[in-house]
Amino acid sequence: MTQKWRKGNSITSGWDYTVKHPIVAMVYTYVAFGSDYRRFYTDLADVRGLVDGAEVLDIPCGGGAVFPPLAGTTPKRYIGADVSPAMLALAAKEAEKSAIANLELLERDVVTLPYDAEFDLCLSYMGLHCMPDPAGAIAAVGRALRPGGVLRGSTVITGKGRKNDLFVSLWQRRGIFADVYPENELREWLRAAGLEQITINCSGAIAYFSATKPGRD
Repeated sequence: MTQKWRKGNSITSGWDYTVKHPIVAMVYTYVAFGSDYRRFYTDLADVRGLVDGAEVLDIPCGGGAVFPPLAGTTPKRYIGADVSPAMLALAAKEAEKSAIANLELLERDVVTLPYDAEFDLCLSYMGLHCMPDPAGAIAAVGRALRPGGVLRGSTVITGKGRKNDLFVSLWQRRGIFADVYPENELREWLRAAGLEQITINCSGAIAYFSATKPGRD
């Protein structure tokens, strides 16, 4: 799984194209997951207000799909990380257009993140369902957040309809998705990572989640 994304192929680049073209993304996610993908762009509009002056970790950043809605923001530090050099190359092109301040792109595996209580905000959109160890990924993000830090993201889940689950199975057979999980497991992983104020809102088989690391610096 990780090697497929690290190497890159027509499917991974195809997803990057899809998510950066809202009409295409809305058609695809409605057909595959019964989801209204306008929710993704609405979520990022909310995130924009959290970025200025913050230290931000975006993992997996993919091809930089979240950069355009955050264009022109001035975070104190913005780390965009991904296991895939191919996706990072696409992200670098997007970064040039978006002009997010203090943005650095790094090749990183989320479960081996070297960060400890360094970030105010972590973004993880549409990546957990492609990771072999999503619980470990959430735990690593929890460690990377400083007290009071916020995790925002989205992921494909199961249990939201037979047709949606069939699409998940198709992508699993093609080696693109890992072991996709139901909403209750996502909630438990967020809790196990020590995060609180957990909210999960689903649009079809795509769950949008938010959680906060307790305490304040």
